[in-house]
Amino acid sequence: MRTMRKTTDLVNEMLAEAKKTFLVAIAVGFTSETKFVFSSAKSPLKDLNTLIQRGGSPIGLLRFEKEKSVIQGSYRPFLEYEKEEWAGKYLEGLLENTPDIMILSQQPDVMDY
Repeated sequence: MRTMRKTTDLVNEMLAEAKKTFLVAIAVGFTSETKFVFSSAKSPLKDLNTLIQRGGSPIGLLRFEKEKSVIQGSYRPFLEYEKEEWAGKYLEGLLENTPDIMILSQQPDVMDY
């Protein structure tokens, strides 16, 4: 694994990707759960920094495209994890929860700073 880039770089990568699609999220892995930083958040950089300070690791991007009422998800590990087989499997598994992730993305920012 390569050294992780700055959080500003990761958020900028997410926001650039979000210009081309419905919604993008950074998947932040913890030992027993996953949290998300959404491209629609008011303060995505602050959210990501907070999750990392709490011990999370940003693994990659989940991208959601919407066509009529159908949402299709795809994933891409960050460069730091692109050669790690587990990272792709991890992100692919998260897409099984696409409806729940969509619900989370609609909630107001409730990060308890």
